[in-house]
Amino acid sequence: MDSKDFQLLVALHQNARQSLLSLGRRVSLSAPAVRERLRRLHNTGVLLGYGLWVDPIVFGRQEVLVFFERDRTREQVIRALKAPDVSYIGWKLDGGLTVGVWSDNIGRSTRELSLALGEKPSGHAVTGTGDLQPLSILDFMVVDALIDNPKIPFKELVESTGLSPKTVRKHLDSLSRSETIVIMPRLGAGSSPGELVYNLAVAGKASMSEIRKVLEDALLVHETRNPPMKYLLCRSIDLGDVNSKTRALNRLQGIESAAVTLNRELVFANEFIHSLVQERIEKLEKIRVSQTVFA
Repeated sequence: MDSKDFQLLVALHQNARQSLLSLGRRVSLSAPAVRERLRRLHNTGVLLGYGLWVDPIVFGRQEVLVFFERDRTREQVIRALKAPDVSYIGWKLDGGLTVGVWSDNIGRSTRELSLALGEKPSGHAVTGTGDLQPLSILDFMVVDALIDNPKIPFKELVESTGLSPKTVRKHLDSLSRSETIVIMPRLGAGSSPGELVYNLAVAGKASMSEIRKVLEDALLVHETRNPPMKYLLCRSIDLGDVNSKTRALNRLQGIESAAVTLNRELVFANEFIHSLVQERIEKLEKIRVSQTVFA
């Protein structure tokens, strides 16, 4: 892991579907060099793949992150994906879980999740609600085709939706530009020597400009509203530097706590996300038919 690798990971967080040539321009590397670095990041367990995040507001739901401390096996993590309203799970290096829940009743969903896992959560955080335009059937068709393979080649995406290339491009660009969908690189702890890439959970109201006075290389990848928390992608030269900067952040005004959070794996509940999309498509289709009948 070096600074170029980190720049690639940042570029992937910003737009994971951009071409090798586009990635190369952003980090001053050739397309073949980018391909080789991505291959190495895969092989060393830093880059495990990609998942599709959809703003749950388009389903009439709100996202809440629910935290559990007990150590679990991967088999138990996969079973937890079947719990009601679970959209994704971050399985931490210490064995704990951060569970993303897309809910229309946060209290009910949190109780059901606690029962499914046999453990009371150590806490939870609610993300902000978006201000998005309602999606069309065509939007949801594109979303549905991306869920299982967010990096699906454009030609295959067109074939999967049955729409024209122009229509797919238009809706894909709109969904990405509005951040209705975000393709998230699934990062692991990695096994190679060199600089470290890690996630940092920062609680408090300090701005990113204040945080960057301590952490020059930090990308905001997720944020919650209640309580206010920022999840950052960071890099450092070694564990000593990580600990030193984390302590410095904890002394910064406006920060309640800053803690390193390392994922073994980030897994998505694709079946659940498919079901939400299909429900919306069916609902919109019924509305369309009824409007045609009464027109």
